[in-house]
Amino acid sequence: MVRTEARPLLLRPMLAVCERLRTSMRLLILVVVLVVPGALATAMYSVVRGNQIDFSMAEREGADAVRPMLLALADTVAGEEPDLAAVRRVATDQPGLGLAKVSRAMPELGDGSPARRLEVAGSLAAMITEAGNSSNLILDPDLDSFYVMDAQVVQLPKALMAAMSAANPAPGDSVQARLAARAVMAGNLASAADALGSDLDTAARSTELTGLKDRLDQVQSLQDEAASLAQTITTALASPSSADPAALGAAARVAVAPLYQALVDLLDSRIRTFNGERRLVLGAAIGGFLLAGWFAIAAVRGTTHDVRRTVRAVTAIAEGDLGVRPLPDGRDELGDIGRALAVARDRLQQQDDEIRSAQAAREQHLRASFQHQRQVEMQFRKRTQNVIDESTGVIAEELRGVTAQVSHVRDAAGIIDSSITISDAATAAVIQQARQAEQVINSLEQSLRRVASTAELVTGIAGQTRLLALNATIEAARAGDLGQGFTVVADEVKELANTTARSTEQITATIKDLERDTSEMARTITTMIEGIGSVGEAAVSLRAVAADQDTLVSELSGQMQETLSRVEQMSNLAAQLERRQHARIAAAGKAQLSVRGRPPVPVTTVNISSGGLRCYAPSELGLSDGDTVSVELSHGERRLTVHAVVANAVAGENGEEAEIGLQFLVTDEALNERLSAFVEDVLGNA
Repeated sequence: MVRTEARPLLLRPMLAVCERLRTSMRLLILVVVLVVPGALATAMYSVVRGNQIDFSMAEREGADAVRPMLLALADTVAGEEPDLAAVRRVATDQPGLGLAKVSRAMPELGDGSPARRLEVAGSLAAMITEAGNSSNLILDPDLDSFYVMDAQVVQLPKALMAAMSAANPAPGDSVQARLAARAVMAGNLASAADALGSDLDTAARSTELTGLKDRLDQVQSLQDEAASLAQTITTALASPSSADPAALGAAARVAVAPLYQALVDLLDSRIRTFNGERRLVLGAAIGGFLLAGWFAIAAVRGTTHDVRRTVRAVTAIAEGDLGVRPLPDGRDELGDIGRALAVARDRLQQQDDEIRSAQAAREQHLRASFQHQRQVEMQFRKRTQNVIDESTGVIAEELRGVTAQVSHVRDAAGIIDSSITISDAATAAVIQQARQAEQVINSLEQSLRRVASTAELVTGIAGQTRLLALNATIEAARAGDLGQGFTVVADEVKELANTTARSTEQITATIKDLERDTSEMARTITTMIEGIGSVGEAAVSLRAVAADQDTLVSELSGQMQETLSRVEQMSNLAAQLERRQHARIAAAGKAQLSVRGRPPVPVTTVNISSGGLRCYAPSELGLSDGDTVSVELSHGERRLTVHAVVANAVAGENGEEAEIGLQFLVTDEALNERLSAFVEDVLGNA
């Protein structure tokens, strides 16, 4: 009993699914399962990188928008004419920054008074802050660009606004309030100057951009001016006066360009890096997907092709077709299976050749045995015919002698009957005739004894024939399948011996009747001789005896004729020993048996003749007497299909094959000739 391999519990559901899928579909699903997460991850990465690029692009747009605002703010602080039109164009050209409302609220420079400039500077600083917030500049994630942005968008406007406020003290405030305000302004300027220095140092340390520190040297002048102005304001606290921010504004205007260019370069470098990384990853992913798809297509096609080849080869071998077919020849498991199948096919072909050779040798032996059996059978029939002819010749000759004697008795009885009317004159003649009749009867008795001896001889011959038939039956049984035909001959010989014995028994019975009749006649004649003195009375009795004798002689003659006819018929019994219409030829081979509604089934032939076929067929066909089938016969290159009827069917026991006797349905002379030629061809190769 084959043990079923235990399956891991966790794998059972997936194994059940895999068992319902072909190998190519399994590979395809595996590729899809592996590729889909990678595609999703790549898509998600692309989306993240795209968002980062969009974020940096928004910062880039914000930097472009902030630049004219910083220049306008620097000009306003420096006492120059700011380009407010450029600021408004930025607000109009970049509506996404949300600067339209602030731009509309921004005042004109008017008479250029310090108060008016302070108002314009405040509006510009608010726009810079709004642009930084809406363009993601304030949220810049990188260390270097963040600090450059902080210096440009936060600290520079803070320093300029502190300087502008210091130049415009609030009127009407108390001295202490003005001092506190100036101290705060000085602190703001100092902190802005410090923040600018810290931002530049951090950006220079953290950036990957070459020469950033040297490029921002001009910003150092801005830091120095802010620190100097803060120191001036702090020193003049005791005697507060308006501080002049023009130098700081001029330095700020000079610093805007390098700060802007440094920030733009950092953002462009980041965008290029992001784009390059995204293209690289997408290219690698797409290349990997294309490679995976290419490999998957090749694997699926190769596997499907190899599996199809393997299935075709296995199906052909299962159907008995051992012809050379293409098989997988790779270095994988299917290639191993293909090579194993090739070895198995070669071995099966070798075994099939050996079986065919053994079958051909067996069939040759069967045919040789059949020829020998036919020769022995012919010799046996010839010897049997000779024995029967000799025996029937002797018996017939003896019976003809008996018939002749019976005729003599009939003649004697006629003479007696004609002489009764002249009994007196012919008494002596009657006596003489009676004596002659007595001699004839004695002769008849001797002839009957000889016939009885001959009948005993025939009985002995019949017994020897039965013994010979018994020996033949025993020898046929020892020969097995090869002696089946000879068994029929032995049975017919035994039947002939039984028929001969019955005939001799009838002859013996007839002879006994004749002996009894002749004895009766002898006694009658003796009585007639003894009573010759009473001729008159004896004449009447003699007529009755003569009449009885004539009747007995007639019956005896009829029985003798019947016996002679039977003896003569015995010579024809030998011709009836072979009752088959056609000689069966032992032919152990293959044929195709077709039943209506079913595919052809191979059967094993036992013997064949032009009138029928005996074969072994699978029991599941369920054939019975009277069923009609089609038989495809093959011998060498010859093929012949003929319809047949099941003459007898012997079912096999315990699933064994059934033995089927078929009688060919010969519908025309042409088919009969083809059958005869086929059988002669089989016999000719014996």
